[in-house]
Amino acid sequence: MEDDKLKSLFSNFEPELTSGFWFMNKLQQNLNSVEMIKQHTAEFRARSKKAVVIAALVGFIVGFLFSLSLPCLSEAVLKWQLTLPSESAMNTLANNFTTIAWLIIGGTSVLAALNSYEISLSLLKPKEATAC
Repeated sequence: MEDDKLKSLFSNFEPELTSGFWFMNKLQQNLNSVEMIKQHTAEFRARSKKAVVIAALVGFIVGFLFSLSLPCLSEAVLKWQLTLPSESAMNTLANNFTTIAWLIIGGTSVLAALNSYEISLSLLKPKEATAC
C-alpha cells in the first residue's frame, strides 16, 4: 500500500532542469570563492609564521638581557640582606631572590613575546587593493 503511494509520487515527479550555462556560471563562482579562500589562508599562515618567529626572538632577547642583569641584582640583594634582621619577612624574600627573579624574567619574556606577536601580526597585514 505504502509502496504504491511512493511509486505514484515518484512517477509524477518531473523536476525542472536548469540550463547548463547557469550551472557552469554558478560552478565557476564557487570555484573562484574556494580559490580566494585558499589564497587568504596561505597568506595568513605566512604572516603567522613570521609573527611567531619575531615573537620568539623578542622573548629570547628580553629574557637574555634580564638574565645578564641577574648577577648585579643578586649582589645588591645580598648587601641589602646583611642589613636586615634575621627573622624578618624581607629576609625570607631575599633568600629566595633567585627564584623570584627567574619567575619575573620568565613572565616578562612571555609578555614581551605575546605583545610582539600581536604587534607584528597587525603590521604584517596585507595591503588593501585600492580601486582606480
